[in-house]
Amino acid sequence: MKKSVNLRITSTQYSENLIPSGEAFRRELEKEESLEILTEGTMYQKNNARYISYEESEEAGLENLHTLVKLSDDNIRIRRYGKGDEDGMDMTLEPGILNITRYQIPMMNSVSLEVYTNKLEQDLDEDGYGKISVDYKISFDQYFSRRNILEIEVMPS
Repeated sequence: MKKSVNLRITSTQYSENLIPSGEAFRRELEKEESLEILTEGTMYQKNNARYISYEESEEAGLENLHTLVKLSDDNIRIRRYGKGDEDGMDMTLEPGILNITRYQIPMMNSVSLEVYTNKLEQDLDEDGYGKISVDYKISFDQYFSRRNILEIEVMPS
């Protein structure tokens, strides 16, 4: 059964720096940018997975796009799509796994992204309310590498 929910989605992006520490290096995260969106969505359960669906916002630069989040016990799959195949993304985040995904950038060719998931935590109650947090690194060739922390808070509407 589908039900309406309120969502607080926070995406924070960090650059990773290696700082000398004796004869080794330690990894330090430097915050690049953060975006928080409050929106309404729909949640339902099907075949041992929980689904959260919502429309993207103009504020995030993603107007006219729809996002579907599928949450399983050991991974989270995020699909973003428009009316056609434009601006699409299909990304699976599973701790300890490196995935390669195609991402269609508006007015450009699609690019291949490497996505390595560090950690996935889900603290949802039996009604599906609570918080999902995923920490992952995304890389594009040697030119772009960022660490992201995505948090989705699901609240009653």
